Amino acid sequence: MALKTLNTLVKLHKRKVDVIRREMIALEEERKQLELLAQKLREEHAHEAEIALRDPKMAGFFVAYSKRIKQRLLGIDKEIKRLDGAIEEKAEAIRAEFSEQKKYEVAREHAKAHLAEEAKRRVQQRFDEIGAQQYTKIRDSIV
Repeated sequence: MALKTLNTLVKLHKRKVDVIRREMIALEEERKQLELLAQKLREEHAHEAEIALRDPKMAGFFVAYSKRIKQRLLGIDKEIKRLDGAIEEKAEAIRAEFSEQKKYEVAREHAKAHLAEEAKRRVQQRFDEIGAQQYTKIRDSIV
């Protein structure tokens, strides 16, 4: 494969890795926000429970409130689990793309080494030709 083609493929896979990483970071940020929301709801629920214990009139309202908060927390937990799956999928996609990128990088290095060897061989061949011509010239001038 041509060196230019390999360079293009390496760049392409680097871009894909970068795009997937940005997507994964966005998912992780969303997960973090949901965790913060869940923590805030738990704290709010605990605070409301204290108020309900002190004021018996509030106890009737607290039951419905508590049920709604628990349902919301379950929804948040479901969403966090979904995000965990999506984050793992993105991580796997990054590993796969990075693996492909590395394959092309290795192929590119081999191609560069091959081209360098070819250039070295051509230079040596040219020096051999020059040496042979000089030898022939010297030999012919002596004879």
